[in-house]
Amino acid sequence: MEFLITESQLRTLLSEEERSQLGSYMKQLNAFTKQIVSRVAKSYGLNLKMLSTWGTSVGGMVLPLDQFLKTGDFNLTEEQRMLVLAGIAFSLFFESKKALSEILSIIKEEGLEYVFKSGLKKGKELKTAFIEFVESLSVGASLFVDTIAYSFLIPIISDIYSVALSSQNLEEAAILIAERLFSSGIILGSSQIIVNLVKSILERLK
Repeated sequence: MEFLITESQLRTLLSEEERSQLGSYMKQLNAFTKQIVSRVAKSYGLNLKMLSTWGTSVGGMVLPLDQFLKTGDFNLTEEQRMLVLAGIAFSLFFESKKALSEILSIIKEEGLEYVFKSGLKKGKELKTAFIEFVESLSVGASLFVDTIAYSFLIPIISDIYSVALSSQNLEEAAILIAERLFSSGIILGSSQIIVNLVKSILERLK
């Protein structure tokens, strides 16, 4: 049996901080990216502040990969794991060959090439799957400068799915989710684009 919540109940659900963790998730993603930048700078002397530019988006893409590296049979130190994630992030988000070559040089010195290639393969699969998913939605391609910029949505797809199942008004739900995301203060881009994207995701998941 399917139970639907009213618009007022939905607004309460998505506006109360203790019940809605969407803004908190965004802060966690941004903090994770900053952790990578900080640890790699401290351990290997690399300046990777470029990653902080897209903090939440980078975090959304590499946080699942962090779990892959942790649970796989790689036996890495935390510093090595952060280094590998930094290399993967640069490979997926930037075209700066100089910065990437510096990271790859240290990865090679550390004997982590296999780990890096394994993680990058998973990262490319995740990136491709996300881009194909977004491109399949009924949102005009002209709205997107770069689809991967919205990868901060990856870790909260299950939360969006829960909202989709219980919502009567998907437009209202999309607006409220976007408001909660922007409440973190670290989401870049147009709020209307996020609303349209989230609404399309809700419609697909519904």
